[in-house]
Amino acid sequence: MNKFTRCALSGALLVLSTLQPALIQAQAAKELPDGVAALVNGRPVSELSVKNVMTQIAGQGETPDRKQILTELINLEVLTQAAEELGLNEKAEVAAALHLQYTQSMSNAYLSEVGQEIEVTDDELRAEYDRQAANVKADEYNASHILLESEADANAVIKELAGGGDFAQLAKDRSTGPTGQNGGNLGWFQSGSMVPEFSAALATMKKNETSQKPVKTEFGWHVIKLNNTRSAATPDFESVKAGMKNAVVRNRLATKLGELVEEAEITR
Repeated sequence: MNKFTRCALSGALLVLSTLQPALIQAQAAKELPDGVAALVNGRPVSELSVKNVMTQIAGQGETPDRKQILTELINLEVLTQAAEELGLNEKAEVAAALHLQYTQSMSNAYLSEVGQEIEVTDDELRAEYDRQAANVKADEYNASHILLESEADANAVIKELAGGGDFAQLAKDRSTGPTGQNGGNLGWFQSGSMVPEFSAALATMKKNETSQKPVKTEFGWHVIKLNNTRSAATPDFESVKAGMKNAVVRNRLATKLGELVEEAEITR
C-alpha cells in the first residue's frame, strides 16, 4: 500500500477499492475527452491529477501504480459526489476545511510562481554565503569524558587523576556512559552538538586539560578531558551556491509577504 492510499482513504474505502476495479475497467471502454482519465457521472478525473499523484509517490522513493491511483481517484470522486448530495459541503466545519486547503494550495502556487521569476546575482549569493559562514561555530573539539552517577563519584575520579591515574583506563573502569569502553573518547564535534553545560565547560579548558570540578548535565556528572581543538572546515562557495540561491529566494519571498500583509486591510 502506498502513502497516497494511506493518507487519502479510510479503512472503509480500502474495502471499496478492492471491489470496484473490474467495474471501473468495464466503464473505461467509453471514449474520453483529451486530458481526462475517467468520468464519474459526467465529472472528469483529469490526467493531470493522476500525474501529480504519481509524481508525489515517486518523490517519496516509491514506484507509482497508475492503475491503482486512478482507481483511488475515482473512488474519491464518487464519495465526493455522494457527500455533495447530502449537502456536507455546506456544513461549516467542512467548508472551513475546504477553504483552508484552497488557501494553502493557492499560497504555494503563488510562492512557486513568484519564486521562479526572482533573479539572484552572484553578489547576493556571496553576501548570503558570508552571512551564514559568519554564524557558523568555527571551533571543533576532540574530548573524552567519564560519566558518573553522583558528584561524589566524579570528585573521586578527579582525585585519582590528580594522583597520576590514567584517564582512558578510569573511563573503562568507572564510566557509566557508552563511550567508556573506548576510553571515553567522543571524537570530533562542534560545541553546539553537546548539551550547554558540557559545551560551556569545554570553552574554559585548554588542550590536554582535565576538568577540575565535576560538570553536571541531564545525563549525570562528567569529568572531561579536552584532547584537541581545530577550526571547523567551511564549505567552499561553489559547493553551496545552489543552497545560497534558495536562501536568497526565501528571504525575498518573506519580504514580499510582508509587503502584501502591509498593504492588506486586516481586521482581527
